[in-house]
Amino acid sequence: MSCSDKNAYWNNKTYPPDQSAFNVDLLPALLAYSLCGAFASIFNIVCILTFVTKKELREKYLFFAVLAFANLINTFFMFLAGVLRRKMIYNNQFMQLQSSFECLLQPGPHLQLPGGQLPAVVLLVIDIERLIAVYR
Repeated sequence: MSCSDKNAYWNNKTYPPDQSAFNVDLLPALLAYSLCGAFASIFNIVCILTFVTKKELREKYLFFAVLAFANLINTFFMFLAGVLRRKMIYNNQFMQLQSSFECLLQPGPHLQLPGGQLPAVVLLVIDIERLIAVYR
């Protein structure tokens, strides 16, 4: 059973089945979103591996490794969101209304929340650590 079969808000009169023709202009933007997320994820993985494999970097720049991990969550969300939204356009489900529960069944919200907030919190901790180091 597909998502549109069990969605109580799906309405062919409101959102006709040929809706993907209206959203085709979004495809290049979503492809760019996916590619940027993929490249940034690769670079974050390289940064994490660099921090983890070198003892002196791991000891001195621990918070930067955590920041790279937090950014990895965010960039992986970007990649996944671009891919899933393109898939939704191809399946005529992009304009489909969903309940909150159906939205939570997608992986996006679970990555977007920590991926958006964790880097900011890590930067705050880095700033506090530097402030303490300066005034110590």
